[in-house]
Amino acid sequence: MPVILETARLYLRSLAPGDLGRFNALHKDPFVVNAVYDGKSPSSADTCAWFKKSLADWNVCGYGPFAVFARDGNCREGRFLGQRGLGFLPDSDDLELSAYFYQAASGNEYAPEAGCAILDFAFTILGAPRVLCFVRPENQRSLRSVGKMGFRQIDDRWFGDRLRRCFEVTQQDLKGAIAENPRFAPMPVRSCL
Repeated sequence: MPVILETARLYLRSLAPGDLGRFNALHKDPFVVNAVYDGKSPSSADTCAWFKKSLADWNVCGYGPFAVFARDGNCREGRFLGQRGLGFLPDSDDLELSAYFYQAASGNEYAPEAGCAILDFAFTILGAPRVLCFVRPENQRSLRSVGKMGFRQIDDRWFGDRLRRCFEVTQQDLKGAIAENPRFAPMPVRSCL
């Protein structure tokens, strides 16, 4: 059974097997490649392997990437905006929040709105005590976005092959962020694993 999250403007659902083409195109989009991959596009084999791992995460752990859509008039999938999700950090008990959005979605605050829905899921359904997020210091869009979700910087850490800023958020931090930005409030979870 898929996990479906909704906000006033967004419809999010757990990644599904039919999303491979969408997933591959997103990770090869020039805006995403520059923001996330330092301008070097991942191979189709790499994105396919990551996609399969993401589906396995949903099956084994009950969380992973969500496909994010603008809601259409029927409150279902409208225009695909990107992906946002949770991943398990190796060698820790922490979850990490990640984001990949098309440039056309940038500037509309879809990333923090989707993030708040997923963080609410992490705290209320999964029982996570905190969630971490890693941001490249030069990624100004992401640095602004994490603050809107209640994240606060705790240190700088090596993540992958780069030193990144490490942020954390708790359920209390999220509640404060939603109180300041009520339009980010998630609707109740309709279905979950």
